[in-house]
Amino acid sequence: MRSPHNNQASGFEFDAGVGGDHYSGSIQALISAGIITPEHLPTIASVTFFNGVQVDGRKVKAMQDERWMQVRYVGRNIRVTKGITRDERARREEARRLEVEDAVRTAPKQDPGLDGASEMNYKASAAFAVGDEVFAYGQAAVIVGEYKLYRVRREDTGEFSDGKTRADYLTGYVCRLHSTEKEFFYAAHAVRAKSGALSHLRLVSGAGPRREIGFAIRSLA
Repeated sequence: MRSPHNNQASGFEFDAGVGGDHYSGSIQALISAGIITPEHLPTIASVTFFNGVQVDGRKVKAMQDERWMQVRYVGRNIRVTKGITRDERARREEARRLEVEDAVRTAPKQDPGLDGASEMNYKASAAFAVGDEVFAYGQAAVIVGEYKLYRVRREDTGEFSDGKTRADYLTGYVCRLHSTEKEFFYAAHAVRAKSGALSHLRLVSGAGPRREIGFAIRSLA
């Protein structure tokens, strides 16, 4: 939650840090604002106070709660750090954690290009991995071909032709049936987990005619 605030009119800066409140500025500005008194000014580089009494900072370093304060010189200016309560520290730590997570989540990622994005989309959409035991159109099988776009032969109805065979390009898996040990392509929505749960839902277009993509077992092109 580090949110610095510049108070140029008062001559100092304030930063609500995770571990405490930080004030930086001229001696006069900090005294005028009531952050410190002249008695708090260090005679050397820095000085530590606990409950308003000057102490050995090394002995109270682990007790930086609301009773703790450190004053030190930074060039000609002064930097004051005041401790905060345990509850406030916990609140700021949680806010900082959420801030970092949000920054990581929203930070732009390196552009993978069209091919890379397509590959990422396939992997993100996959419900099963190679080796998973499944039911393919109700038959026990194992996944042997990962979830991706395949060219599937459809001799009579395929939308595309290379002059020899007709085929469609469909997204799904290649499964090996336990009953025959043969391998076939199955559309994603036709493959279910061993528990019988759905893996993928079939996309349905809006109003108007559409070509049904659910079909019986087809061999790979």
